[in-house]
Amino acid sequence: MTTPPWFALAALLTAACASAPRSRESTAASARIPDSAPEKVAAQRAASGLQLEQDDARWGIEAARERKANAEPKKNPPATATPAGAEPQPDATLPPPTVRATPSP
Repeated sequence: MTTPPWFALAALLTAACASAPRSRESTAASARIPDSAPEKVAAQRAASGLQLEQDDARWGIEAARERKANAEPKKNPPATATPAGAEPQPDATLPPPTVRATPSP
């Protein structure tokens, strides 16, 4: 008894789909650590022919960065240090702590 030709094709396709996918071999490009944001900006600025300095001057990007840097400390003022031996004052925005009465035995 001979097997039909379609059976061999079906067995081949089943075996191909049932096997685990091949793992990728690590290449130099995939093993490379991705660049950080400052490195990307530096690489773009180093590229020739982009005229980024002229665009920054035209659109005021540097001035906006300076305004943002000046506004940041105003948003988050530095914490004041308490003198030695003095207790820190409680924050007025926090609700007072609740005291739970425990039943006496």
